[in-house]
Amino acid sequence: MRRMLTIGAMAAVGISGLVVAPLTFAAQAPAGACPDVEIVGARGTTERPGLGVVLGPLAQQLTRGLAQSVRATAVDYPASFNYQASVRQGVSALSAQLRRTAAACARTRFVLMGYSQGADVMGDALAGGRAAQPTVPAALSDRVAAVLFFGDPTFTAGEPFNVTDGTRSGILARGDGRLDAFADRTRSFCNRNDRFCQGGTSLAAHLDYAKFFGDALAFTRRELG
Repeated sequence: MRRMLTIGAMAAVGISGLVVAPLTFAAQAPAGACPDVEIVGARGTTERPGLGVVLGPLAQQLTRGLAQSVRATAVDYPASFNYQASVRQGVSALSAQLRRTAAACARTRFVLMGYSQGADVMGDALAGGRAAQPTVPAALSDRVAAVLFFGDPTFTAGEPFNVTDGTRSGILARGDGRLDAFADRTRSFCNRNDRFCQGGTSLAAHLDYAKFFGDALAFTRRELG
């Protein structure tokens, strides 16, 4: 598993320099104001700090395509090869970010999105992972409007929120029903033969998620009303 994660991360590193996405965009909330929506994203393994090569362009598209005012924020975590420790740090950082925004902005709702290791971070925060309890409290979870996963290594075949033409589970499958509380607010995009979310053989499939951005935008619009 470590070898597969390493190879996949190296592929991500190879293209990560092509896109440097800012964390705020044209339709952002005014400086110092509370946004209607905060997009919080967790990048994949070894990607540069920020939203990363997949989530950066998606955040830009969501910000421009949603009717609400938006702020985009990246989870501040290592996204490193020290996988389990990195995920735990990501879960803690995500929880802290959500609590800060919720305390300062009583009406702000959240769109959570994660790519690869970042999807694992999001799932663990919402469902609990590695025998841990969820870190997003029930009162705050009600403000999570939409959850978007891409290339999630904890992908579990047969879940109602899956969007894939593959039939297998990921290399770290989370298990049936772990995200039931968020199922109606979640979409998990997984390419057939993706090395991580399908346990397949293709690294290219693990990077090919821009084609789902239109679906992700339409889903997020519906969930935000």
